[in-house]
Amino acid sequence: MGNFQRVYVLFCCVYLFSLGKSVAQDATYAQFFLNESRFNPALVGYRGALSFMAKYKTQWNTAGVSGFQGAYVSMEESLPCSIFDYGLSVNGDQEGDGLLKTMEAALRMAGTVAWDAGFSSHNARIGLGLGWASKRIDYNRLLFSDELDPKYGTVNSQGVDLTTAFVPPNDGRSLWFFSPSIGFSHRILLNRQSRKSPTLHYGIAIHHAFSLGDREFTGNIESILGADTRIASRINVFATGEFILMSNGRSFFSAQPVFVWQRQSKLSYFEIGNRFHLNRNLSMGVHYHGNFSKLERNKDTNWLTIEGQFGGMTGAGRRIDLGLSYAANLTGLRNYFGPILEVSLGVHLAKSPTCQLAGFGDEVPYGNDIKCPTSALTPGRRKLYEGIWYKTMQ
Repeated sequence: MGNFQRVYVLFCCVYLFSLGKSVAQDATYAQFFLNESRFNPALVGYRGALSFMAKYKTQWNTAGVSGFQGAYVSMEESLPCSIFDYGLSVNGDQEGDGLLKTMEAALRMAGTVAWDAGFSSHNARIGLGLGWASKRIDYNRLLFSDELDPKYGTVNSQGVDLTTAFVPPNDGRSLWFFSPSIGFSHRILLNRQSRKSPTLHYGIAIHHAFSLGDREFTGNIESILGADTRIASRINVFATGEFILMSNGRSFFSAQPVFVWQRQSKLSYFEIGNRFHLNRNLSMGVHYHGNFSKLERNKDTNWLTIEGQFGGMTGAGRRIDLGLSYAANLTGLRNYFGPILEVSLGVHLAKSPTCQLAGFGDEVPYGNDIKCPTSALTPGRRKLYEGIWYKTMQ
């Protein structure tokens, strides 16, 4: 067994051990793919491109009723002329057949420090996210107790519709509340002299990390009823690695185990799985999402996700990625709620408009010169990216 295979086996064992110690809550999106910077702001721009990304998710639907739907769009730019990257995003979702709606906008920034240690190359990133969100309930679709007559239902004895005396504060919406996040990530190329070198990547982030008071736009009060209800901080951790199992020329087949854990208030969530990649063109993965709460056995709704990712170059310095996932509930409410469906789209350009406006080069200096699918280094190894520009040899 080679060294990289030993590391891979050890990595999987650590993940399996983590199964017995983690608990769970549902994540906003099932796929970590094209969702990295929303999960951890330190990952904004880490693809090394000008990227435009979109996601759509639907879940918890029942017969004739729409459960949860979410849509997310973002723009991220990697700056080859700077140690910084940035991104902008908008996210919206609706629950309960549209009764509760949430809108969120965010700006994310990340700085990079890179160094070599022996044969390994390291990339550490620190990120900051500045987000604002608002929630709204459609009270017109709700029925209150003073709208019900014990004998005639929703009308009085004269057949006139009953109306409620309840007046929703602030027209049924919360304040625009402040939702900052901070994150850290560390990526390691274990042996930059080997084409089969494993890559390890891990990070931690804290969302709703602090508040700047109680006012709109500066505080983190999310209550729709005007109460002093603050959104609870959420911590998340991820760990992943890529291990080259086979290679021939510039073609390769790799495995990427993934572990994700989140905790918010007294609720927790974990995900464990593995993806298999054929170059950077085709990926397939299976992930288990579970939770061990204090509920009775099998009351929690755990689920299994099968995902596929397809991508490739569509021209010089241009790449398109598509992700699809299907998740089936395994326990708990599996007989009441439908599957989770999610689709992701990413368009990546090897350009940097910001660097061009600053008087530096327009094109990102990586692509055809990449020597290793796991390295994707810029000159001087200042930044270490995902390696989406890696291509098979014709």
